[in-house]
Amino acid sequence: MTTLRPTTRASTPSPSTGSTSIDGVKTRGGSWSPAATREVSVAELQAKFGWAEGSWEAGLLQAADAAGDKTRGRNGKVSAAELQAYLAAPTDGKYLTSTTLQQGRAALDAKLAASGTNTVDVDAFETKWQDDLAKRADRLGGNGDGELSQQELATYIQKSKMGQAEGAKWVPDQQMAAFQSRVAEAAGELDPLRPKGDSKGVGLVKQYSRAMMEEGKNVPAFVSYLLSASDIQETPAGVDRTQSTFVRDPELGRAGVVDSDYNNTGFDRGHMKPAEDSPNQEAMNESHLMSNIAPQHGNHNQQVWRTLEKGVNELVKATGGKAYIVTGNLYLDEKGKPLPADKVATTGAKSDRRIAVPTHNFKTVLLELPNGNLTMFAYMVPNLKDGPSKKEQIVPLLESTRVPVDRIEELLGQDLYAQLPKTVQTKLEKDPAAKGIFEQGSGYQAVTLLANQTKPAKK
Repeated sequence: MTTLRPTTRASTPSPSTGSTSIDGVKTRGGSWSPAATREVSVAELQAKFGWAEGSWEAGLLQAADAAGDKTRGRNGKVSAAELQAYLAAPTDGKYLTSTTLQQGRAALDAKLAASGTNTVDVDAFETKWQDDLAKRADRLGGNGDGELSQQELATYIQKSKMGQAEGAKWVPDQQMAAFQSRVAEAAGELDPLRPKGDSKGVGLVKQYSRAMMEEGKNVPAFVSYLLSASDIQETPAGVDRTQSTFVRDPELGRAGVVDSDYNNTGFDRGHMKPAEDSPNQEAMNESHLMSNIAPQHGNHNQQVWRTLEKGVNELVKATGGKAYIVTGNLYLDEKGKPLPADKVATTGAKSDRRIAVPTHNFKTVLLELPNGNLTMFAYMVPNLKDGPSKKEQIVPLLESTRVPVDRIEELLGQDLYAQLPKTVQTKLEKDPAAKGIFEQGSGYQAVTLLANQTKPAKK
């Protein structure tokens, strides 16, 4: 049985005490302004991705088309912009993201606080979709008396997460971002999860992430995904990494790496998309596909890299924002230049399947704050065998690995956030100046990774 966390109220907390406030760069449209004109036939999308009639994917496409404006709605086609508009105001209440759930919670809390009562009339909300959500929650999670309480909303949300709410499905923000990325790609549109550059491997689109498997290396060049504060808040308490196992990616067939390829190599199976960034058990299982794994030295994986992963998660939660994250592997010499293919170290339990050992792991983050402003940062961390395990050593190491996103793009040969206007990219990607500020606050070291980044680096 799935156990859910207690009801959490939507809020926009401030970063940890002592950290610099994060204002970000003002933008129009936030991290992505999808084009309404780039539509794709719903039938074509279903055929391309195997979304059969009756599946939630097909239902969502049809709901977004039906909710479109008079010009483009109900034409049998859908764009990423139509999807985005529908998800922001799901008038039929069929598909609820973590963001809409949090907004529904916040709207109810505000009404209860204003009225000083324990229930609110289901028609009292500011938007039609919130009224519809209230009515469904009252009917399916409560007593159907036309009044909504916190407990009734919580019960309805729990039922939707467990697939027990008739006609309603919870789709985590992370899953929806990957879904929108598929639609955008089919329409020939760039999106935050799909870097722009020459493909040198096999592209994989999962339910919760995207990955590029680099040719001949048996590790991902990069993995991209969305992490939102709403997903963190809405993750069921029963999501457990011990219930997942490392498995070969079925999309790669017999050529794909298997768990036993790491046996007796001395390397950890290092996640690129962290297991802890999984909003449900299905996402947790997906994070254990070997296409999400790279060889990492023990202390690097369990201490240094773990600290950075934990820090990004806590930063997203603290700001109430959402982050488009790209994590991957680099192979560099002592001067920071790419190693020739024959100089890249390999490992593996089998002689016929070698796994490249990265010299560095990188992580880039495009963080969108609740007000729509953006900030960006990147780390390029050496995969050290004798990596530190104490905070007084981990902190300066991580601070020293802060680099501009431009540097990662240069080494990777990819434009990581090509969906942004060039002026915004230039302002965000060249600035390495904001120093990482590490603070004690968790079992590892909570890390407030950003200082104010509103000013571009001086030339």
